[in-house]
Amino acid sequence: MAASTYKCPSCGGYLAFEPESQKWKCPFCDSVFEESAILERKTTPEPAPSADGHQVVYRCQSCGSEIMTDETTVATHCYYCHSPVVLQGKLTNEMRPDSVLPFQVDREKAVEHFMKWVKTKRFVPKAFFRPAQIETMSGVYYPHFVTECEVEGCVDGEGRNTSVSNSANYVVTKTDHFHVRREGRITFHSIMRPALSKANRKLSDGIHPFPLEDLKPFSDAYLSGFLAERRDIDAESIRPEIEKEVASYVEPLLSDTVHYGSQSLSPSSKVKKLKSRYVLLPTWILTYPNRHNREDPYYYAMNGCTGEICGKLPVDRKKLYLTALGVGALVFAAGCILCYFLL
Repeated sequence: MAASTYKCPSCGGYLAFEPESQKWKCPFCDSVFEESAILERKTTPEPAPSADGHQVVYRCQSCGSEIMTDETTVATHCYYCHSPVVLQGKLTNEMRPDSVLPFQVDREKAVEHFMKWVKTKRFVPKAFFRPAQIETMSGVYYPHFVTECEVEGCVDGEGRNTSVSNSANYVVTKTDHFHVRREGRITFHSIMRPALSKANRKLSDGIHPFPLEDLKPFSDAYLSGFLAERRDIDAESIRPEIEKEVASYVEPLLSDTVHYGSQSLSPSSKVKKLKSRYVLLPTWILTYPNRHNREDPYYYAMNGCTGEICGKLPVDRKKLYLTALGVGALVFAAGCILCYFLL
């Protein structure tokens, strides 16, 4: 499979997409280029042999070193010369995304947001602030399906109004029964689902929403300088989950105008149209090893456009215990002083 690198027209160095300017910049001569100026500058070398199993080998265009990646990796860096590499063999017509949402938060701002967020957490270990740890932050394009669907929904049931009147000899309870039926055609937009089986749903859902109005027609030039994954599931596999989600919205949407003292309604729905787009969305990712459970590291994610943050941070148990001990000692001392004056 072949690896492609975008070369600078001025000096021949590699180009990387720059989120702040939304252009491509050469780190060697500081030249900046529009997309149209670099599309013809992509170079594709002879393919290297594939590796056995679930790893694939590519050859770096800049230094000739071999790059081994997972089957789903689409863009990465050369481990030797650090040149950004787009792995062309992965983007067959079947796997080619429809759209890409370019990064709008660059690495410097991502680190700034991260540090500001972490500093509000009192019990984070000091090691988490080390420059070497921050250097592991990576910008990754993750595959998602964005689904639009049209649903024919219906709620059917009974509404009841009850009134009570008193007379000299009786208490009269009157209940009026009404047949209730509401029908409607509902259109849902931008239902998001990860298109990667190994994706962490809590993290991916926790940094929504993305500004999907800024989606661009896919070009692998946007991947240069970042990591990227391709999908390993198809749109049909998420259809049952989508249908179940939209069905849960039918009753609250259609029963909003039903006002009785009590009511029992049964919803039903049928998806008439469903269309999913395959898109790549930008995310800044940072991991931190879990000393108590080596198989479950801490993950931190940031929306590459809005800066929205989601993650589970490690806790310095020593800090926590010392703080608890200090608070306990203060409470004990205050209790002793209070007892001294009251007794």
